[in-house]
Order: sequence, then C-alpha cells, then structure tokens
Amino acid sequence: MNSLSDWIFDELNQRGWTPAELAKRAGVNTGTLSRVLTGDRNAGPDLCRAIAKALGEPPEKVFRIAGLLPALPATEDTTLQELVELARNMSPEDRTELLNYARYKYRQQTAKDD
Repeated sequence: MNSLSDWIFDELNQRGWTPAELAKRAGVNTGTLSRVLTGDRNAGPDLCRAIAKALGEPPEKVFRIAGLLPALPATEDTTLQELVELARNMSPEDRTELLNYARYKYRQQTAKDD
C-alpha cells in the first residue's frame, strides 16, 4: 500500500463508506479507484481533485499525500497550512467571514492572557 491508499482507507473507515461509494461521490470509475487503492497505478491530478471534492478536503492536501506536490517542511504547522488551503478554496465572502472569526478568536485569547 502507499500513503494515498492508506489515507483513503482511513477516510472511508471514518465515514463508513466503501470504495464504491467514494467512486460514486467522486464521479470516477470504480476500477480506476480500485487500481489506485491496490497500488497498481498512481493517482493523477484529476483523480486527486475528484477525491478531494468527494471527501470535502482541500485538493492540495490530497496532492501532497499522493506525492504530486512536495511534502510540507517538518517545521511547518500542518493545521495552519490546512487552514490556508481551505481558505484559498473559499469564496471571497467566506474568506472574509473566516478572517473575522479568526480575529474574534484572537481577541478572546489575548483578553484571557492579560
């Protein structure tokens, strides 16, 4: 198994989905997904994008797991990076709302620290 297939199986288990359910939700051929899960073929950008959309994950995250993008440096905060990737895929209005919420949470934290 590779890290992408391991990750996909973990995600399927958490959701109670089968590979066929993921293929259906992603709009991909079950045989194609099966070959990726067994390691017989690598996932390309289109398949990774479809999997990301079906699972509600940022495409960049799936691309990194699949090895299509380099891994983040070990010093990078993965939570922060995921937040940035999610925000990048939001509408400008939703990004503004997220920013306002982050400012609110920051003010709460600094008020506690004082």
